[in-house]
Amino acid sequence: MGAVKDMYMDEADNMLLATANRLVGGEIDEDGALKILEDEKDLLNLIGLNDKYDSLAVIYEMTDQLYKK
Repeated sequence: MGAVKDMYMDEADNMLLATANRLVGGEIDEDGALKILEDEKDLLNLIGLNDKYDSLAVIYEMTDQLYKK
């Protein structure tokens, strides 16, 4: 079961990072990011994120960490 959870965590991390990069790069706006997160809600729920707004908060944390350096 641990390998499956790790797989979902990796998939979710990759999706969140890709969404963050698209948001910062200007390809999508916040509404576009929320649409992506809504479409991936089942995956995000599996890793403990309750809704698209929790997920968007994670994206903002990721971008803050990425671009602070």
